[in-house]
Amino acid sequence: MPLVIQSCCFVQRVENGCSRRFEKKIAFFKEHQNTPWSRLRYNITSANLKHHINSKALTILDAGSGNGLEAIVLAQQGHRVVLLDYSAEMLAEARTNTQNSRLVEGIEFYEGDVCSIPQLFPKTTFDVVLCHNVLQYVDNLDTALQALSHAVKPQGFISIICVNRYSESYRLALQELNLPAAYAALDTNVIVSKVFDVPMKAYAAEDLRAPLQKMGCSIVAQYGIRCVNDYIPNNDIKNDPVFFAEIEKLEYAMSDKFPYYLVARSFHIVAQKVTLPRFRDLRRRRAILSAGLALKGSRNLGRKG
Repeated sequence: MPLVIQSCCFVQRVENGCSRRFEKKIAFFKEHQNTPWSRLRYNITSANLKHHINSKALTILDAGSGNGLEAIVLAQQGHRVVLLDYSAEMLAEARTNTQNSRLVEGIEFYEGDVCSIPQLFPKTTFDVVLCHNVLQYVDNLDTALQALSHAVKPQGFISIICVNRYSESYRLALQELNLPAAYAALDTNVIVSKVFDVPMKAYAAEDLRAPLQKMGCSIVAQYGIRCVNDYIPNNDIKNDPVFFAEIEKLEYAMSDKFPYYLVARSFHIVAQKVTLPRFRDLRRRRAILSAGLALKGSRNLGRKG
């Protein structure tokens, strides 16, 4: 399938009041992607996804794709990937990165935000939906999760990554050595993004369990991304190849081990869309059974009369 570029009239440019500040920070975001800690995030995320994405070619939606680094890796593995981002500038970067990777097939581009998914894709289309580091900027969590659930096929997967609420006090205390700020952050519901310098909602993985179940999805796996890195105050040492190899090995080992993943800088959950079809079948069977029993009861009454 050739590269396809689409635009959408459903773009919400004012989501969370931060869009202009996002645009101004794109250059810094690109620099941040080249840091050792960003490479750790991408590498660990890719390793986590391999537990749920097999070698079969799948159709994948990357909602909030940014400049497409994760999508390009998936396309290189043979999957058809659809990139969705509200930023035209980010999508332009994604197209450039795609061309530089010599990918000529398997990627499509759509301009829109997460909540525009049902309008862009009216039918349930995707085997996997990615929503990485997006939900913390969304005003209405339920609406966003409903849009993600709408897009994924039954038995398909939704991959969600968010900054972990539990990590902020550890980061402030151990990396920044700011104990008063760490104390103040113990019950915080808002964290300021260090990359985009905007407020973002602070979630823990369990905060998403009930809303996902409401949408017919069940969490089947939970991982931690950067369980150690963000609590090491010396960032310079992370550029040393030997040290990076050691911390990467440790991060891989801790990412799915309890209780280490609970305090990682970001949580990564994978949910499977399973319950709604079952509920619908169950309701249908109950309705048929009830109708049958009612008919049988009316016949028995008729005989007695």
